[in-house]
Amino acid sequence: MKKVLSGILILMVFIMTACGGTSETSNGPQKGNNGSSNSKDEKYVFKVSHGHPPTSHQHKLLEWYNDEISKRSNGRLSLEIYPSGQLMPSGQELQAMLNGQIDMAIPISSVIGSIDPIWYIFELPYLFEFNNDDPSVFIKHKRAFFDSEKGGGVIKAKTEEHGLKVLSMSQDYYSSFFTADKDKMITDLKSAKGLKIRSTGGTILNDTIEALGASATVVDPSEVVTAIQQGVIDGVTTTAFYALANYPIKTWTSAPMNNYTLTVMMSQKKFQSLPADLQEILIETGEDLDKYLDEISLEAIKEIYDKGAKEKGVEVYLPTKEEHDEFKKVLVPLQAEWAKTVEDGKKLLDEVENTRP
Repeated sequence: MKKVLSGILILMVFIMTACGGTSETSNGPQKGNNGSSNSKDEKYVFKVSHGHPPTSHQHKLLEWYNDEISKRSNGRLSLEIYPSGQLMPSGQELQAMLNGQIDMAIPISSVIGSIDPIWYIFELPYLFEFNNDDPSVFIKHKRAFFDSEKGGGVIKAKTEEHGLKVLSMSQDYYSSFFTADKDKMITDLKSAKGLKIRSTGGTILNDTIEALGASATVVDPSEVVTAIQQGVIDGVTTTAFYALANYPIKTWTSAPMNNYTLTVMMSQKKFQSLPADLQEILIETGEDLDKYLDEISLEAIKEIYDKGAKEKGVEVYLPTKEEHDEFKKVLVPLQAEWAKTVEDGKKLLDEVENTRP
């Protein structure tokens, strides 16, 4: 069990008040859009906001990123991280980056979809290939799509048009259903009917929950535990690592209801103002974060079903093929409906198929 907890802890480590610019040089030498700078010794401190607690893997991944960019830049780059919504609710972070109130954030796909619905592709259920006996199937397929110019490349380019630079597109495993009461375990459509399931927001996730007959309830990340304890919600959709580490849950239904994509994102204006060598460090460190997180995820997933969940007293349910087919019947049509409303949506779904192992 120590090995399992260690693996999960490592994963957690790698998965994230003044206003205005946060660079130590915000009042110093001006830098042009070509990334030039008047000083090789100039230091840049980026103000980062997120709504997750300091113990979360989101916060820990930012600490890892901070350590790496500081080391690789010889101390010229660093992050000033404000967790738990200290500066603002998570829903305000995207606009705050555009306004220059903060420099960086770690929004997930369901939030970024508010500025461009192309991001809602990651909210679609049963999107990527999966196999409970071989977790690498899902990890490899999703990463192949991230790395594809016709997949992740298109999404990043679209986001830059909105003034935001994507430095990392991270994952651990697909999101499943977790409930706080063993009597409310989800095994099929009938058992899901009427349950109040926490949603992070966004049309697709809400539609997914509603299609199963449950009720989607939007709850801020900092309030989820309280909402569970007070019975405001019966369960959540999230990854197993996050649920086991942060929520008082008792059941886990392992089915790909969602493909949360966590990003490290910053203002495009701020990014372009940096010297070229520092821009490269930010990009390369983001890529390395992605690769390393994939490795850590696979290592931990292999044991979390039998040991991690069992030690915490969480009952794991693996739907049968027939039950998956029942879920798919009401959920897979959401993919085509999404594609009709989004520019290049059909092309992105085609790329999901092209990258399928």
